[in-house]
Amino acid sequence: MYFIYRYIIRLGFLDGKLELVFSILHSFWFRFIIDAKVFEVRNLAEQDAKSINKVINKLYGINIDKVNEK
Repeated sequence: MYFIYRYIIRLGFLDGKLELVFSILHSFWFRFIIDAKVFEVRNLAEQDAKSINKVINKLYGINIDKVNEK
């Protein structure tokens, strides 16, 4: 659905092959990477019996608690 939105409804097809490649990557690959990372974090949290915040901090150095304070 997102590909159809980007490529047809938003008239991406008018930009040629470059927009086709960008729309495909953005619609499918980018979404796949996000889902894979979410799966990875949840799986590690379950294996180590840790919270998701601690796993994200360990893997990526991002302190979720500080992000939520802003």
